[in-house]
Amino acid sequence: MIRGDSTEYELLQKWCDRKHFLKHLEYITSCEIGVREGMGSKIILDTLKPNLHIGIDPYGNLNYQHYDHTPAYTCDYTDQMYEQMVQDFKDYNNFKVFKITDIDFMNRYHHIGPFQLVHFDGPHMTKDVLREAIYFADKSAIGTRFIFDDYPKYNMKLISDVLSHWNFKILENGQNKICLERQIQS
Repeated sequence: MIRGDSTEYELLQKWCDRKHFLKHLEYITSCEIGVREGMGSKIILDTLKPNLHIGIDPYGNLNYQHYDHTPAYTCDYTDQMYEQMVQDFKDYNNFKVFKITDIDFMNRYHHIGPFQLVHFDGPHMTKDVLREAIYFADKSAIGTRFIFDDYPKYNMKLISDVLSHWNFKILENGQNKICLERQIQS
């Protein structure tokens, strides 16, 4: 059974609905940073129906600083959780999981893209989310949506301001999730 540990999954589903964006595209690539047990990826796969969905999560109980104002600690992202997630998604042929850090992915796979949807639910430190947002903004197109989870826990204003250089605008936000969309330059 695929589970999640976040909130506002209904907003994620709403923002992935192709009836409202990207309906003209035949090929769609999406990504989720921070797959964990997979609920976010399942919603993206079932709602957006991308041709390719990439999940990035190192698992392995890493010890790292998760938030701007907390010390480092070990989360419960076990290898057993990874094995269960792989089993849960065995019938999703368009889902490719990279069991590496976001930094390793960005360093190794710079040739993949463009991305039409990215769900940022991995590291929750401003510097990490900003680095990811810039990387994926460079691989975005008009209509690309960025969805950020737990955005009140980091400096979303700074990230939004930086993304405005690619003409990303806030589409909608909830208490925990926010969606930005790349608009046509005006």
